[in-house]
Amino acid sequence: MSVHCTVSNCQWWGQGNHCMAEGILITSDTLANRLEDKWDYPHTDQIVQMNKGTTPVNTCMESCCKTFVHQKKG
Repeated sequence: MSVHCTVSNCQWWGQGNHCMAEGILITSDTLANRLEDKWDYPHTDQIVQMNKGTTPVNTCMESCCKTFVHQKKG
């Protein structure tokens, strides 16, 4: 599977706008706003358990990629 991303200041961004992350967590904005940045795809089972299920949304504008990590320069 290929994941495309245009957020070039993310540490997982790769040439040709490809995401190089090992895994990606996408959740609702509502839940993402309650989670610290350190919560990411390795914690998916815990997040689902903590939230008592999945996090449906009605539009793409209500979803959030939790895998973003600001790229460090140098």
